[in-house]
Order: sequence, then C-alpha cells, then structure tokens
Amino acid sequence: MLSRLRTFVFATAMPVVFCSLVWASDEKGWFGFAVSADTEGFSLNPVLRSVKIKKVVPLSPAASSGLDAGDAVLEVDGIAVAGTKADVLLDRMQKRVGDTLILTIKHGTAAAHEVTLTAVLKGQVND
Repeated sequence: MLSRLRTFVFATAMPVVFCSLVWASDEKGWFGFAVSADTEGFSLNPVLRSVKIKKVVPLSPAASSGLDAGDAVLEVDGIAVAGTKADVLLDRMQKRVGDTLILTIKHGTAAAHEVTLTAVLKGQVND
C-alpha cells in the first residue's frame, strides 16, 4: 500500500461569535486552520491514517480554542480519523456559519481532549 502526505485546507467560512444573526446561517463557515493528512492507498478518496493541524490562523476560531500546529486530530464530530475515507471527514467539516465542529485533539504527550469550534464567516476574527 502506498502512503501519501496530503494537505487539506479547511477554509470553510466557519464563524464563532458572529454567527448569532439568523441571515448568516446559510453562509459557508470557516474555522481558520489547515491540516495535513497521512493517507493509505492510491486514489482520489484515500483512507486516512492520521491528520495533523498544519496551520492555525491568528484570531480565528481555531486559535481561540487553543489549536496549535502539530496537534493530532483523532476524531471529527465523533468519527475516528484513522481508517476513514477522506471525503467522509471533508464532508463532516463543511459547516455553515454558527454550526459547531467537535474535534478530539492530542497535543504532544498530553491526554486527548475535545475542542468545540463554532463556524464564522471567512475573514471574521475573534478579539
């Protein structure tokens, strides 16, 4: 089996504090982080082995929640990363403004913990 390292940018406009307006609920959400994925197989929709946070945009929902580059993503909305097809997680991470995304994260040797992000409009930041 082949292994590939891929980068997926989750630039889905996922707002946090700014999502309380009703009209914004249909807007594409953004969380402010990018990931790299270690995959198995050779296809357009590979099976994931692992996903790590590659970049966190300052003042984004991801930054406000404490995500850091290098953090391992173990679960996305309760779906284990390892062994899951990439399109399943990509679909799960597409949120509208105001929707939440729950990630199970492992930072270094610390115990795994859940982080809840709320989607904002791309470009909106938390102060």
